[in-house]
Amino acid sequence: MMQPQVPAHPTVKSEDKVSDLAQITIKTQIPDFWTDQPRLWFGQFEVIVADQKLGDRKKFNLVVAKLSKDHVQQVSDLILEPPEDKPYSALKERLLSVYEESDNQRIRKLLKEIDLGDQKPSQLLRKMKDLGRGRFPDDTLRILWMGHLPAAVRTVLTISEVTDLSKLAEQADKIFETAEPSEAISEVASSSSTSPTYYLTLTTSRITSTELLLTVKISIILSVCSGSCLN
Repeated sequence: MMQPQVPAHPTVKSEDKVSDLAQITIKTQIPDFWTDQPRLWFGQFEVIVADQKLGDRKKFNLVVAKLSKDHVQQVSDLILEPPEDKPYSALKERLLSVYEESDNQRIRKLLKEIDLGDQKPSQLLRKMKDLGRGRFPDDTLRILWMGHLPAAVRTVLTISEVTDLSKLAEQADKIFETAEPSEAISEVASSSSTSPTYYLTLTTSRITSTELLLTVKISIILSVCSGSCLN
C-alpha cells in the first residue's frame, strides 16, 4: 500500500508566508517620503524596519515604494541600475543630499525666519534645537529662544532659578497658558517682528550683553565655517 506523499519542507513555506505578511504590514506603517524632513523620515523608517533585520536591497525597495514622481526623478539612475553594494545606503545619501537643508540654510532660518506663531514655547525650542543641530551652546540658544516669547513670559524666565533649558521650556509653557489670550497674541506678534539685532543684545542675570554678543557671533562663525574656514 502506497504511503501518501508528504510535502517537502512545509515549515519553510509557512515561514515565507509569515515573512511576506510582516513586510506587507511594515509597508502600511511607513509614511510617504517627507521632502521637508528627510533625515527625520529615515530615522522613523529605520526604527520601523529594525526588528525585521532586512537586507540593504529590501530596504532599498521599501524606500522606493514611498517616493513620489518628483523624488524618483532625483534618484532615477539608482533605481534603473541599483548599486550592487549597499543600494539602500546610496539611495539614502542621495535623497539627503538633494532635500536636506544646508548648515547655512538652517542657521539663517534659526536666526531670522522662525517665530513662535501658535506653538507652545517648548515646541519652538525643540524646532530651534533641530535647526541648530548642537552647534549653539545652551546659553546662546536660550537667548535666541527667549527673544521670540511674550515679554511677560521673558520677565519671569529671566529671574527663574531653573538652569536646564528643557525644564525652563516647561515652565514657559505653564506661564504662557495662564496668560490672557489677547495679551499673548499681542506679545507674540510684537516679538515676531523684532529685529534680529534684538536677540543679540538681550541679557540674562548670568550673562552680560557684551559677552552674549561675542558668544552668538563666535557660534555663528563656527557654524557657517563648519571647520573648513580654519583649515
